[in-house]
Amino acid sequence: MLLAEINVPQDMNFSRSEVVLFSVIIPAHNRAEYLGDAVLSVCAQTIPPEEYEVIVVDNGSSDETREVVESIASEHSIVRYIYESRIGLHNARHAGARESTGEILVYIDEDVIVPPGWLQAMAKPFAKSEVACVGGRILPQWEAQPPTWLDQFGRNGGINLSMLDLGDDALELAWPQTVYGCNMSVRKGVLYEIGGFNPDAIGDRHLIWLRGDGETGLHEKIYHAGYKVIYEPLAWLHHRVPASRLEPSYFFWRSFIQGISDSYTHMRRNRLTVVQLLWHAGGCIMGAVRSYATSVGASQRRIYWRSKAWYWYGRAQHQLRLSLSQSLRHHVLQENYLQ
Repeated sequence: MLLAEINVPQDMNFSRSEVVLFSVIIPAHNRAEYLGDAVLSVCAQTIPPEEYEVIVVDNGSSDETREVVESIASEHSIVRYIYESRIGLHNARHAGARESTGEILVYIDEDVIVPPGWLQAMAKPFAKSEVACVGGRILPQWEAQPPTWLDQFGRNGGINLSMLDLGDDALELAWPQTVYGCNMSVRKGVLYEIGGFNPDAIGDRHLIWLRGDGETGLHEKIYHAGYKVIYEPLAWLHHRVPASRLEPSYFFWRSFIQGISDSYTHMRRNRLTVVQLLWHAGGCIMGAVRSYATSVGASQRRIYWRSKAWYWYGRAQHQLRLSLSQSLRHHVLQENYLQ
């Protein structure tokens, strides 16, 4: 039994028969067309079903997310549905953590498909108590032909499509190296010890300025606390890539919101004054202008440089909004978001 290989926290008041090894948490927001395949693939793992549970967190969906999950749960008792009305990926991740009974929390997206040996591979590094976080390889499942310009952003689009491939060997990572949140596990005790996830994706675009650095910020806190992060290539999965994500407009959007995330990180690390925020915003605007000008004359890398312009524009916009909004500054600087 894999459960015997993991150290169960001594302060938990339950018998071994009541413990599950993994709580697989799937935040979901209006992706019902993919969600069913993801949940069913998790239900088909090689480890015994009594050693893991599947928690789908509906983060304010308006589609058939609930119906999809309840249909699967009627045939798979390990599946549970919960609803989290507060929009934001970190809110959904934390809601799943609160409902979980597992020692190890495994986070995936609703548009992935995992192979049967995925959880078994994810378990192995946790045999060492100093390991707090494990993530695996993320491979694309293309739903359209990838464009010729895609590799300008790294192999298979890199971080813009949440693809990760660090090779065939297990690795101990070091800051600023991270694994990605669509295929990542963390000890539950460590998650609470370090204050949980920072804000991440926001389903409502009207609230986009509330996003932060998500699992990147979580990794920084894990490293700072002295724990280890492991890349385990055998814990791989497929991440579905629809045709809409292979358009330049999607990469411009991803760059724009990455600018917001990096502005969030910059503010938390440096605690800028209003004057400093305005100064930094001005520098970001200049970066946007330079990148756009470069894109005009860059026939081979035009999309890349146009994306950089959107990145600096998003970062500038966030810095300006921070300078004008005390409530936004409070949101960015709060100690943790576990409430």
